[in-house]
Amino acid sequence: MDEIDETEQLREAAMEIIAKAGAARSCAFAAIHRAKAFDFAGAVEQLDEAERYATEAHKVHTELLVREAGGQQTDGGLLVTHAQDHFMMATLAQELAEEIVDVYRALGEAKGGSQ
Repeated sequence: MDEIDETEQLREAAMEIIAKAGAARSCAFAAIHRAKAFDFAGAVEQLDEAERYATEAHKVHTELLVREAGGQQTDGGLLVTHAQDHFMMATLAQELAEEIVDVYRALGEAKGGSQ
């Protein structure tokens, strides 16, 4: 029975990482779209929201790593691998979005107006 509970907990954790990382990635791309329209306040708002989702995903991911480091086997197979992939892609999307927002901000300033 404990093994089933462990497996279900692992699945739930993986699904939570996938959901939170997906939301973070979506917010990062929304930030880019807002910056493209020179809506920098909206872009920053989306980047902040992306960070909140990413932090939540990171907490769950860290819990899995701590369990594994403590000797508790966490063989989640493909689902956990998929969750980690989503988390890494969301992190990359956030980092790139921040850079792209900065580029659009510089373009706006060069055009002589936007913040």
